[in-house]
Amino acid sequence: MSLSYSLPDINLRTVQWRRRIVLAIVILFVALLLPFVCAVWLHTNPLFYAQIEHAGILLIFIAICGRTWSALHIGGHKKATLIETGPYSIVRNPLYVFTLIGVAGIGAQTSSLVVAGLCTSITAAVLMFVVLKEEDYLRAKFGAAFDDYARRVPRFMPSFSAYRDVDRLTIRPKIVYRTFLESSLFLISIPVIDAIELARHYGWLPDVLHLP
Repeated sequence: MSLSYSLPDINLRTVQWRRRIVLAIVILFVALLLPFVCAVWLHTNPLFYAQIEHAGILLIFIAICGRTWSALHIGGHKKATLIETGPYSIVRNPLYVFTLIGVAGIGAQTSSLVVAGLCTSITAAVLMFVVLKEEDYLRAKFGAAFDDYARRVPRFMPSFSAYRDVDRLTIRPKIVYRTFLESSLFLISIPVIDAIELARHYGWLPDVLHLP
């Protein structure tokens, strides 16, 4: 199902701009905090410590693939067309869901469940504010069609039984490439955390916070 309209989206762009600013501040705060955080598992359960880190890497790759998959379907028409296929048939905000998965993966690079949960929770709070504003916009634009879609498809928790696809997609390569590259930035956390752990190993950084 595909519906097309044209409405001014100045307020929506403002909300999305604020979302980027807030997330950038959160990322900066976490980046400044991470050098002084050490997961307790490092000394009490090294195997569990490594497993959490490896699980985080897996989550990051899932996020990259999922966000790229979502971009293939949204095709840069998020504000012009109500997309109800592919990942958008099982959850209304797949780009944000996969973003949360990626953030959880970044937090897990510290091997601290507390850090992973904190990063994910803060990001979820920011994204929820954006999602509510976007839903108001989409409801005003698509009316009953969006209400019907919202009743069938959950906001964040995927309903895999509702999955449906299309035979053909209209793809805007620039949007897909940009989403893939932006998502790939999650990978930066891997060498950054490794560098922090190496510095801590040589005593260049103190262990100020020990978190589970």
